[in-house]
Amino acid sequence: MKVIPITYPKDNEHYSKELLSEDNNGINTILGTVFLKEGTRIPETGFSRHPFNEVSIITKGCIEMINEADAVICYLKAGTAVYINAGEPQAGYVKEDTTLIYVLNQPQ
Repeated sequence: MKVIPITYPKDNEHYSKELLSEDNNGINTILGTVFLKEGTRIPETGFSRHPFNEVSIITKGCIEMINEADAVICYLKAGTAVYINAGEPQAGYVKEDTTLIYVLNQPQ
């Protein structure tokens, strides 16, 4: 068992902060936090696709998630969680300063 404090990136740090990375039985699990500034797009252009499954919990703020046709597919708001499959395209507009906690899982 490992117990760690939840902290978020500071203004002078990268927007993402990795808190824990563990390899167990062929699965790599990463836990981290993110701070996103209101008015930004994530990513700045195009869409992100990651080689891992992601679960994110929005703790503050709002992100307007879009599809590849630039249509709104949902709003991620404080108190919501999202599951994103490995390889699934993702992008959004940050509508309010937002913090979130993420967990990534990837086979080694």
